[in-house]
Formats: sequence, C-alpha cells, structure tokens
Amino acid sequence: MATRRSGPVCVFGFLLLLSIGMPGTSAHAQQAEAISEIENAELLFEEGVAAFERGEYATAHERFRLVSEYALNRKTTAALLMDGKALVQLGRYRDAIGRLEALLNQYAETTYRDEAERLLERARRRLQEETQAQDTLRVGVTLPMGAAEVSLSQALFNGIRLAVDEHNGLRRRYIRPPGLRTEADTFEVYDTARLAGDSLAAADGETTVAAPADTVRVDSLRVVAEQVERPDWVAKMYFRRTGPRPKTARAAVDSLVRLDDVDVILGPIRSRVARPAGERAEAARVPLVAPMATDESVSEGKNYVFQANPTIPDRGRIMARTAKNGLLIDRVGIVYEAGNGLSARMAEGFREEARRQDLTVPLSIPLQGARDWSRLPTLIEDSTLIETNARRARRDSATIDSLLAETEALYLPVSGRGTAGKIQGALTGLRQILPGKRVLGNAEWHDLPFKEAASAAIATYTNGFYVQTDRPAVQRFVRRYRLLTGSPPDELATSGRRLAYVGYDVARFLLTTLSPSGTGPTPRALRTAPTYEGIGMRIGFQGENANQALFIHRYRDQRTELLR
Repeated sequence: MATRRSGPVCVFGFLLLLSIGMPGTSAHAQQAEAISEIENAELLFEEGVAAFERGEYATAHERFRLVSEYALNRKTTAALLMDGKALVQLGRYRDAIGRLEALLNQYAETTYRDEAERLLERARRRLQEETQAQDTLRVGVTLPMGAAEVSLSQALFNGIRLAVDEHNGLRRRYIRPPGLRTEADTFEVYDTARLAGDSLAAADGETTVAAPADTVRVDSLRVVAEQVERPDWVAKMYFRRTGPRPKTARAAVDSLVRLDDVDVILGPIRSRVARPAGERAEAARVPLVAPMATDESVSEGKNYVFQANPTIPDRGRIMARTAKNGLLIDRVGIVYEAGNGLSARMAEGFREEARRQDLTVPLSIPLQGARDWSRLPTLIEDSTLIETNARRARRDSATIDSLLAETEALYLPVSGRGTAGKIQGALTGLRQILPGKRVLGNAEWHDLPFKEAASAAIATYTNGFYVQTDRPAVQRFVRRYRLLTGSPPDELATSGRRLAYVGYDVARFLLTTLSPSGTGPTPRALRTAPTYEGIGMRIGFQGENANQALFIHRYRDQRTELLR
C-alpha cells in the first residue's frame, strides 16, 4: 500500500512538480476570461497550490476539491487536474482516476487534456501495480463430489463463496435490463471469480465446483456483480475434490499444498475423510479446518488440524461446564444409552469434565436400548441396574432413593433415530417418579413439539447450530444466497441448509482471524482468536483444536429461549 508523505517538498519533489506541470497556459487564460471569477474559489485554489508545493498533499486535495464544488469558474478545470495530482501523490490512485475522468468527460475541450491523459495513464498503471502486488490469502477447499454428497458440497461451497466475495468487496444486485419483458425467465450471473482473481482449480484438470451458471431463473431480473470495496488483502480460492476413500483425501490436500501453495484448507466434510486429509495437512504444516467432522480423532494430538464442529465428547464436556459454572448446579446424574455410541461418548465427556470442575455425578443409568427411555420408572426401581459414583456404595432401593433425592439435575444425551419419541418417553417417566427434577440435554432437544413437558423440567441444552431469522445479518445472507444461486437457502433440504450457513460462518471466521504473511498463518492465531458470533454457529477454540463454543437454550413457559 502507498505511504502518505508530508513535509516540505525536496529537490525530487520540485522535479516531479515540473515533470507533471502546473496548469496556467496563456491559451487557457484567454478562455478563462469568458468564465466568471469566484473570489473564494480563487483563494482556495491558491491555498491548494501552496500546500501542494510544501508537500502537504492531503490539504491540497481538500482545497482543490472545494474549488471544484463551486459553480463553473476560472479555476474549475485547473482544480480538477491539481486534485488528480494531489491524489496521485497520496497514493489514492482510484480516487485520482475518478477526478481526472471527470475532467476529461465534463470538459472535453480543456487545454489540460494532454496533461490529464498522461496523469490518468500513470494513475491507472500505479493502481494496476498496486493491485497485482496486493497480499493474498490462498484458501484451499476440498469437498466430496460423489452423487450422494454433491448437493451438500455445493451448499457448503456456496456459503464459502459468499464469505470470500464479501471479504473481497464484491456485491451482487438485481437489474431489470431495458426492454426486458416481465415474463422473461432467465437472467445473467456474472462470474465474480474474474473480478477477484478467484481460481477454482480442480484435481485432474476438471473443475467440479464452479462459479454460478450463466443463466438462472429468478423472475425477470438480471444480477450484476460489482467491485464496491478494495480490501487490504484479497482471498483466492482453490478447489480439489475428494472421494470416499482416505487416499483421495490425502491426494487432494497434497495437491493444494504442492501445486497451489495454499495458506489454509477448509474441508472435507465427513470425519472419515477429514482424518487422512488432516494428517497430510499436519505433515505440510498448513492449517486445516474441518467444518462438520465430529470424531475427536480428526484433530486429536495435532497442531495444525481444527474442527469447527464440536466433537461428540466435547458436547458432554461443555454441558458439564455449563451446569457447574453457568447454572450453579453441584450434583448431576446421567441417563444414557449404552448401546448408542454418540450417547455414550457424550456421557463419558460429561463425566470427564465433571471431575475437572468438581461437579459430583452421584449415579448413572445405562440404558440398553431405545425403548428404555420410556421405561425409566421401572429401571430405577431395579436398583441393580444403576451405576453409583462410589464403588462401595450400596445399590439397594434406599441408597438409590437417597442419591436421586440429592441429585439436582439429570443429564440425558439423546441420539439416534426417533429422538423426539425418546425424549418424550423420558420426560413422561421422570415426571411420574421425580417431579420437578431439572433436565440437561444436547442438540436433539432443540425445538421439541411438547414444550409444556420440557418447560416443567426446565430442560436446558447445548446446541451447535441456531439461526435467528429476524437478524439483519441472516436476512442479508439469505438475499445474497438467492442472488448467487437463484433460490434462498431455506429451499434446500435440512442438511443442505445447515451447510450453507456453516460454509459462510467457517470461511468468515478464517478471513477475520487470519491474514497473509511471509511465513503463513499460525495455528496459534486460530486457538487464541475471540469467539466468532456467526449467523448459524459460534466458533471459539479457547486454546483447543476443536470448537468449544455452543449455544445454550432452555425451555420456560412453553417456549424456547436462548440463555447465551
């Protein structure tokens, strides 16, 4: 970026001044006699020239700008030319181009034409050089493109694309072309990759996720993409496809690292392919952020691999921290489905964090199947099925009744098929035997149809994805997504809709956290970044390599409310 100069003009400054010339030829003076003289404009122009000669280009620009705002006078064209010169000295080449083009377009017969054209060419050349030298963050994107996942990948990629476009200062807007009939069924979508220098390179020479189609149906309007801002640095995207096998994920990352020299990688989606992709990124010392992987093995023991989606055990850990430090609860029992890996891992994560937080877990009730959620009264009566915290604690009815009485809340990590039915059965049984007992849950508890029963238990739960549709930021995203694709994200299937928001949020987090550098982005920058409040998710690693930020909801008065 250009450096602003100030202070007196040195010998070089005088030579430069002579080389670009000062307005005031005799021919122009004769023409000026027919144009009115405005005393204040004359004075401002003289002050601008004096400031320019002293090297005070910002002051000179301000004076010349004021002169040009008066009605046409003897100094109007001279002020436009001198303002262009001052802006060039300030390194504001885009503004200088605007002033000089205004001079040439509005006053085609000006005697300053040759001088203005030379200066205009110089400003354009400097702007091009500056743009080419602009710092760039190279973002690799690797997603599956099999028939079963292509729609999910496209939704995620569209969200990423919108975040990159927004950072690069691109904006799309509707235009109704002159003469276009209202019944027309197509409009043109400009490839904004060309505007931002975006590269969508693909493995094996095949571009598998590209810019929007040339024509998309959206009423009878045309969408135009414009460069409305120039960021301090730009982001460029490079794409590689992954297949279902681990070696294809490693190959995709290897290609992004060796051929495209990317600074950070976003993707893949699933844990199974994110794991080998992360291993290759770790070896190359390039940060990789998996947007949806939940298996802790993806980032475990690694420095450069991150998971934007909290891992399954972390969901239990975060609920334990919330119970102890947010809800001020000291004793929580656990009810989980032993045969369900997700439920059991959340329960184990809860136990681990409870020990760290000095949160007592008096007892646990391991369910043997999905039907056991509605059989809680019977299972609790059979005290031999209940695990107690102390090995020597008796598991007779009296002991279990005492432990249940001391328990302030029960953690119920529900997962798998028919979760709503499991939760309803559990709440019904608990209301019979433990009325008024508080319940803690996970994301499956969100937006239940039986809010009265959930409110009675003051059900409080963690949630990794939450969109408040009345937020202006969400509404802007929906409009921009429609401009990009031709339809809003709400028309996608549930999983696709979520991935569209996730792609945008994860990319925005990276673009607001990282920046280009000679040595590349560091993992520490991601681990120490403040929590990002997105439009559909929160991202905050808090010193870890897996996202530790979740929404906390509860049911009260038969409605869902966001606690934090």
